[in-house]
Amino acid sequence: MSKTYRCPVCSNEVDVAATVCSTAACRAELAFCSHCRDITTYVLVEERRGRTARNIYRCDRCQRLGVKCYTWLSGSYCNGLARAGQSVDLPLCSGCSSRVAEVSRNVIGWTLIGALGGLFKRKGG
Repeated sequence: MSKTYRCPVCSNEVDVAATVCSTAACRAELAFCSHCRDITTYVLVEERRGRTARNIYRCDRCQRLGVKCYTWLSGSYCNGLARAGQSVDLPLCSGCSSRVAEVSRNVIGWTLIGALGGLFKRKGG
């Protein structure tokens, strides 16, 4: 059973990956907060300049600081706010981090299977 997410402004049900509320009267900008793990609106706290600098936003639900995920900034389909305010800003939101971890586990697993298969093939032939 998946959780239903609602727009904090109009309480309309929205998709977890929505960047804007689908209600024509509302159209609030939305993001998925990595702190409270919920759909939220956000406010710009600090605008940063530079190639790798990212603007800092505050989640309206939990009031914690976040930055837009690198996946979002690169134009891919992501609406996550990565955690900010630590010594090093993490580049990915919680959703993208879990997907990267899953892909890396698969790559490592298949690499090991291929290496072991190559060893057994040589010994048998």
